[in-house]
Amino acid sequence: MHNKFIVVSTSLFMEYYAPPVAEKRKERLSNILKGVPVRSGRETAMYTPIVNALNKNNICPGFTFVSTHSRGDPSETSKEAPDIGLYPKDRAPRVSQGPDGRPQAPATNWTFVELCIECKTGSDPFNDREPDFVSKSDEGKKILGQILSYIELMFKRQHRTCIFLVLILGKMCRIIRFDRSGAVATQAFNYKTKSGGEVLIEFLWRYGRWDRSMRGHDPSATLILPGSALAKAMMARAGIDEDSEKNDEGSEKDEDSEQDVEDSEQDEDSEQDEDSEQDEDSGQDEDSEKDEESEEPGDYVRQLFRDSLDTSWSWWQLRVDGEEGVRHFVVGKPNFIAPGVAGRGTRGFVALDKANLDGPFYYLKDAWRVSSLHIDKEGTTLRYLNEKGVHYVPTLECHGDVSEAQVTKTQDLWKDLHKDDKPEEGETKPEEATTQPEEKTEASGKETKPEGEKTKPEVKKTCPFKKHKHYRIVVREVGQKMTNFANSQELVYALRCCIVAHSEAYKHGVIHRDISAGNVLMYPREKGGWCGLLNDWELSKQTNLDTPRGRQLDRTGTWQFLSASALDHPSKEIEIEDELESFFHVLLFFAIRFLHHNCVNVSSFMYDYFDDYKARDGKYKCGHLKQSCMNLGYISLLSGGGDDVPATELTFYRPPGTRRSDHPHPLNYIFHTILEWIGSRYMFMKHPAPQNSLPSDSDSEDEDSPPTKGRPYEFLDDTEETTTFNQVIVPQDLAREQYKASALNLKSHAPILNLLKEVLTNPKVKWPTVEKTADKLPKGGHKPKADPQAASADMRKGGSMHGSALDADSSMKRGSDYIEEPETQEAPKRAKSTKRKSSRETRKRS
Repeated sequence: MHNKFIVVSTSLFMEYYAPPVAEKRKERLSNILKGVPVRSGRETAMYTPIVNALNKNNICPGFTFVSTHSRGDPSETSKEAPDIGLYPKDRAPRVSQGPDGRPQAPATNWTFVELCIECKTGSDPFNDREPDFVSKSDEGKKILGQILSYIELMFKRQHRTCIFLVLILGKMCRIIRFDRSGAVATQAFNYKTKSGGEVLIEFLWRYGRWDRSMRGHDPSATLILPGSALAKAMMARAGIDEDSEKNDEGSEKDEDSEQDVEDSEQDEDSEQDEDSEQDEDSGQDEDSEKDEESEEPGDYVRQLFRDSLDTSWSWWQLRVDGEEGVRHFVVGKPNFIAPGVAGRGTRGFVALDKANLDGPFYYLKDAWRVSSLHIDKEGTTLRYLNEKGVHYVPTLECHGDVSEAQVTKTQDLWKDLHKDDKPEEGETKPEEATTQPEEKTEASGKETKPEGEKTKPEVKKTCPFKKHKHYRIVVREVGQKMTNFANSQELVYALRCCIVAHSEAYKHGVIHRDISAGNVLMYPREKGGWCGLLNDWELSKQTNLDTPRGRQLDRTGTWQFLSASALDHPSKEIEIEDELESFFHVLLFFAIRFLHHNCVNVSSFMYDYFDDYKARDGKYKCGHLKQSCMNLGYISLLSGGGDDVPATELTFYRPPGTRRSDHPHPLNYIFHTILEWIGSRYMFMKHPAPQNSLPSDSDSEDEDSPPTKGRPYEFLDDTEETTTFNQVIVPQDLAREQYKASALNLKSHAPILNLLKEVLTNPKVKWPTVEKTADKLPKGGHKPKADPQAASADMRKGGSMHGSALDADSSMKRGSDYIEEPETQEAPKRAKSTKRKSSRETRKRS
């Protein structure tokens, strides 16, 4: 993660982040680590002396230091294990008996570890002389990636506002603090000297005496103890037989634990917070697809809640400080966790209102939203869209910032360090104020827009650290992953619903700006069947705001689904054309994975099309294949040959061996038509016409209304002949005026909505009913060329912990949290398809 680190003196670090405690040390303990052996390549020799010295001198009362270097957390697929961890004494890992009867070393427990100590004898991951403070050595990058993986796992399993880590580098040491904005590290100091030892011991002394919130725990999250009345009620609501469930080893059962649940200060447990929205894929064969398609939407939400009650994870009571009062929701394991350390850290939960456990299920999103002058709270936007009657969007239940002033602090230190800096040459100041919302009147004809949050504008050099606020939002709909579509017709219909939502929102002054596979869901209709649900409006924007440079330093959206134009121009305003192109990328994303076609190597294609990028002058642009396909106006299955090299065009087929298997698939007509429009747009962009010749979305007619009866394919008669669609002329054969006329189809929603409606409702169009295949993207993903900058670019273990947005378990990942890719120097984050020494599974940022 580029430009997300600060290195400061130990005195400044202690002043900002390590406040003194009332209890003073009665004796000097600065030399207790003086005897720790330091030998190159012999890190293991350091563990026991450090643990013994710190525990013997009771540096952190109520806690114990444990060496866990040899065993990872059994409940995690990752086998990451910090050398030393600080644990509450009653939660400390202990020697256990293995399956063979032999003793096993203590195992890491990411749910209860308070602080990690990592010991190294090699390179320092930081370099105080580098502008970004990050070492450029391979070993330094590897060490940085390793400690970032520890922090990510702690954020994942606990509810944290910040996390501290001690990094031992031979006889030198750094103390590091992480929050969702970035990280601050001390300069390296010699802990074996009197002054250096005083710094380290004083920090640990204070840490062990801080209350939970000062140590970085979220007081609005309360642990639900196994066996408590609340835990039993959750299991009963999920339909789980209590007697058939086994609690985790080491979990405490207490009949009076309900009282403990109400007191978060006595709870030595915490969870994490991570950026996005729901999804994990599973391929299915034709038989299972036939069964799924024949079923009406059932109680899938209860099953999702049941799945979340994983006894290897902690369950939590989360407080939502809503506008109409405080409410509490109970949750189990999140069904979505966005990867990474810095950023929104979104996590999604299927939740129940604690005050009404027999009531409906909700979806609770826990995130660290960007606090910015022009960015509305997602709940504010949803409430506005609900009031305007926009179809196919979630219904707001409640939302609000967590009240205990849970705001990142890294950005404040940067601003203090740079308060005397002069603005850089050519730099413009941020906007002084946002456009004020106007109430619709007969005189003005304008409508109320969501109110933006007002913060003091910056007039100095742009701070690379974003200010994040802890935020929770609860909606009434619990959507289902789009990968559960039964066939191509259901997929197209669901995506069309999402385009309807986008169109209606745009007419009311809101543009989504993060169309991705993770933000389109399936939701049951009242009269049966499934519709689409356009989710995650966090990055949406009022169209009446005049912010031509964008509201953030980073690209807005998910790298894999951004338009080629947006990828090549990071600071451009996202327009309707970009969003409609993103919808096409989403359709391709699902279709190429689960339908029949002529692409042989799906894994390689998806990497080249969705993940790849070009680096130019330290900036990252659209990859060759996506750019080429958009320019050509068709999906080429050969990459790297240039635009003038003939290539095979992607073609979808009906299932082989079925009736009409030799007839054209309706998707081909949809693809050809939309790609003609997109290709014409890019050709026309090279020779643009005057802007006033292009109509706005409000000038077009869209007579769409949400269907109310039956599934979309129920009125299609499968006995009539299939219509044969003619191939369209590729954009290269069109004259300039034809480019212009074709490109106009993307200036409004009406053409694409009408196209999809026509293909869905035309009785001559024969849609296959049983055609879905197992996921063609292997779980291991595609292993691309090495990315030399990844280890330092991502604030995680060199990307190794994460799968691609394109892997089979990540397609619902909310990309904007995952790919908030800066305009300069930081490479787009790749997911499991990169598979750089991957040690565990992960899910799909923007």
